Amino acid sequence: MSEKTTAPATTQVPKPRRWDPFDLLTQMQTEFDRFWGGRGPAFRPLLRPAELADTWTPRADVFEQNGNIVVKAELPGVKKEDIDVAVEDGDLVVRGERTSEETVEEKDYLRMERSSGGFYRRLPLPEGTTAEQIAATYKDGVLEVTVPKPAAKASTPTKIAVT
Repeated sequence: MSEKTTAPATTQVPKPRRWDPFDLLTQMQTEFDRFWGGRGPAFRPLLRPAELADTWTPRADVFEQNGNIVVKAELPGVKKEDIDVAVEDGDLVVRGERTSEETVEEKDYLRMERSSGGFYRRLPLPEGTTAEQIAATYKDGVLEVTVPKPAAKASTPTKIAVT
């Protein structure tokens, strides 16, 4: 009688994966889609990091100083000519484009990272703001927009008769 030799069972050890905080949301979205049979509420606003990479909202501080409203927006690595500041429908709009490229070359490896994308920030302005009086400066990656505070209209009380 010949003996059959069987190869030992090989188990594949899964490779370590980078933790993705959106995995759980994606699983939840898949389960909702399965539950509703693809006809239910869409949870598509849950974006993956790759979809978020093209969008960036700069940080902005808004405060009052010397009778003006001052907006300071951090735009690191953005060139002055790539920034557009405008007043649209009573709002201050800051938009533009940023690109960056970083190369690290070491003895055993080469790493190159590139990123680019637009940015957009919209902030409401007080009623009565005059766009022609707004001034903007850009220095060391910080955009500073000075908006003269509109004069408060003196309201005179008006008596209304109750009938």
